[in-house]
Amino acid sequence: MCGIFGIASTKSTRNKLYQGLMKLEYRGYDSSGISGTHISSKLSTIKATGPIKNLRTKLTSLTNITTGIAHTRWATHGEAILKNAHPHLSENISIVHNGIIENYIELKSLLKKKGYLFKSDTDSEVISHLIHMNYEKTKNMESSIISTTKKLKGSYAIGCINTNYRNTIFAACKGSPLIIGKGINENFIASDIMPILSDTKNYITLDDDEFAKITPSKISIFNANKAISKKVKTSKINTEQASLSGHKHFMHKEIYEQKSILKEMTSRYVGTNKILSNIFGPGTDKILENIDHIHFVACGTSYHASLVAKDWIEEYTTITCTAEVASEYKYKKINVLPKTLFVSISQSGETADTISSLKKALKLKYSNTLAICNVAESTLTRLSKLVFLMNAGPEISVASTKAFTSQLFTLLLLTIVISRKFGNIESRMVKDIYKINEIIDSLYKLETDIKKISTKFKNKEHTIFLGKGTSYPIALEAALKLKEISYIHASAYHSGELKHGPLALVDKKMPVVCFLPDNHLARLVLSNLAEVEARQGQTFIFTNKKIPKKNKKVEIIKMPGCPDLIAPILYIIPAQLLSYHVALKKKTDVDKPRNLAKSVTVE
Repeated sequence: MCGIFGIASTKSTRNKLYQGLMKLEYRGYDSSGISGTHISSKLSTIKATGPIKNLRTKLTSLTNITTGIAHTRWATHGEAILKNAHPHLSENISIVHNGIIENYIELKSLLKKKGYLFKSDTDSEVISHLIHMNYEKTKNMESSIISTTKKLKGSYAIGCINTNYRNTIFAACKGSPLIIGKGINENFIASDIMPILSDTKNYITLDDDEFAKITPSKISIFNANKAISKKVKTSKINTEQASLSGHKHFMHKEIYEQKSILKEMTSRYVGTNKILSNIFGPGTDKILENIDHIHFVACGTSYHASLVAKDWIEEYTTITCTAEVASEYKYKKINVLPKTLFVSISQSGETADTISSLKKALKLKYSNTLAICNVAESTLTRLSKLVFLMNAGPEISVASTKAFTSQLFTLLLLTIVISRKFGNIESRMVKDIYKINEIIDSLYKLETDIKKISTKFKNKEHTIFLGKGTSYPIALEAALKLKEISYIHASAYHSGELKHGPLALVDKKMPVVCFLPDNHLARLVLSNLAEVEARQGQTFIFTNKKIPKKNKKVEIIKMPGCPDLIAPILYIIPAQLLSYHVALKKKTDVDKPRNLAKSVTVE
């Protein structure tokens, strides 16, 4: 973990490597480093802990490097200290690595017996020494890297330079993403498209068990047996999508982008009174008509989206749904009923646990697999039989916002398509969808009031979020957002569960946030909130229901009226704004919260 960037060139690459690392910041990291080869074939390396800007004063030592590899590290094996930062060296060889080497202890023991000295506590350092050991035997880098990866158990994306190969980068990939950018008189490797966009939009995806030799003028891809010809793709991401566009933080920008994204998804997939045909791929309307069960698997925010989908689908159909956390799914026995659809959800399409779960699902007796993702050509989309791309644009902030609402919208479309054989309700549901665009502006107008309310959370250490029905996953997501970026501990509960234990936490210092759409469940939720008020808890209620304010410890955030079907999509937006403004008050790093990575590509 967490970001790889490299340039094969004949020109100076020092500044471009540094700028490339800056564009990988959003993935999350705790240290960074750069290795490069000089015109004289000398190898130079710099490293720093903390922000990437800490490398700036060390850049002068990289004068005249023409080809280099760079890395942002998110600590897994070994503390976030300088000796564990990448790149890792073995004589004339330098490597950067994302992933986890599961058998590194055995490999480290073997290499120590061969006389290799280890300078870090990482699993990654074994790769540099293995490549060096193999190279000393063969004097051939291609065969050395192939031999090395045969010894590795786990996942890896590797970038490597050898001073004996002028202006050349070698790469290998298995279970961790790596792309190759095709430029003009220079070529690139990267964990994702962001650091190469300013130079090229043309790229090649490296698949599992594939290798690459990259020079300024040539890209050669091969596996253990032969050379491989691969198609060059063109990214549709523009540089404006990856810029702040006047916003102070990417999270704030992405919260506001939800309006245009939902509007665009509506125009693309929704007709006058029905969802357009086969939006999940050719022939998918017929495929989905024959589904009796659905198994959702996801992590974090995506898992919360699947919980909403479960409630929607079971409300409007007789289909039984199960929602599983991917890190649990892959290790448990799974009983697959006939006509079961497997649905994996991931913003990046590179979430390791979700990918492992999909690989497991492909060996089981599911009738089909569907991936809901925001990144074309990701591992998840390449593995799944059916794919729905949300096209929400790059999500830079570590805390997911627009991906969540895009996932909810996609899952609502899935619900409507599946519900067709269970009754004539599609036209009514479509009318509800169109109301999203009518209502969403009024949500952003709440920001001033939310900003004032956020002051009351600044000095709190704990918060409880409550919801019922489809509002419960929204409470989970709101709690996650607050934890991620403000570092306030937050827990979410079904409102009816409050009296089964969590009520013990409530006192006059404890904020309790509730999402309360005016529906058939509202009366029950109000009864639960009465218990909070009786214990002098500070209550914040997001609701479109008229509620008499009984005391000054109750804050009512007046939500616009909306159909119950679309409430989850709308209610999460002010919750995102609340977390954002609480984080601002606490002066945390909103877009790059501590200890977190954007794409969790290790298990």
